[in-house]
Amino acid sequence: MKAGYSENYQYIHLTSLGTSSLPGDIWIPSSDRVDPQWGRQLSLGYFKTLGNEENWEASVEGYWKELENLVAYAENTNPEDNIGNNVDNNLVFGEGWSYGLETFVKKRQGRLTGWIGYTWSKTERQFDDLNSGLIFPAKYDRRHDLSVVLDFSLSKAWRFGGAFVYATGNSLTLPIQRYIFEGRITDIYGARNGYRMAPYHRADISATYTPDPARSRKRRDSRTKSSWTFGVFNLYNRLNPYFIYFSNEGNLSAGTLDLQANQVSLFPIIPSITWNFKF
Repeated sequence: MKAGYSENYQYIHLTSLGTSSLPGDIWIPSSDRVDPQWGRQLSLGYFKTLGNEENWEASVEGYWKELENLVAYAENTNPEDNIGNNVDNNLVFGEGWSYGLETFVKKRQGRLTGWIGYTWSKTERQFDDLNSGLIFPAKYDRRHDLSVVLDFSLSKAWRFGGAFVYATGNSLTLPIQRYIFEGRITDIYGARNGYRMAPYHRADISATYTPDPARSRKRRDSRTKSSWTFGVFNLYNRLNPYFIYFSNEGNLSAGTLDLQANQVSLFPIIPSITWNFKF
């Protein structure tokens, strides 16, 4: 059994724009108006080795975290509004909390080794001046997080590996209505972080070939040790969302205006070859 308690102060604050899905982080230092962020965390877990040769290990751990003096941009403000103005005037202050359960199983001996980790968690925020004072999920709130990693030694020369990851998509705020005022389109946004991007998941595989050092020295009279790794990142070419933006197509005056949500993704399937050597 393991238990832990910690208290921390942080003098630089991370804040995100509620109406943007871009992954841009804005860091703001503490000041005479912005108090340092304060947090405390409690954790309790059970850890166990299993098997006759203790080649398995498993654990389950729960945690609770409280945060105070969190900062965020006020409604209808943007970082560019800081020009000619004190940034502190555009901020609002609130609190947050996070809790969850982490599980882990690992096989650490044998030709097949690897581990599986799963976390269920929840992270929420509450600001009197945001979202009508109602509780809302943090931008990086992630309900499910799963990782599976496997490693298999076929022989002294060949070794294979694979990994799969899955995570709940980030939360974001989306417009639920639009109206036209003086020839301009104006958005009306829904609940803060009330929507989710598609979940993130991908699989990676690799194969590593290591020539027999004894044969290599006989053949080349060299003490060089080397290996070749052949890998594929994002095996099934999953187009995970990076951010979402809106575009307007058509003509407003002609009544053919069409609004589209567009997803931007990074890193499709990427094969790789790596040569590692050591003298």
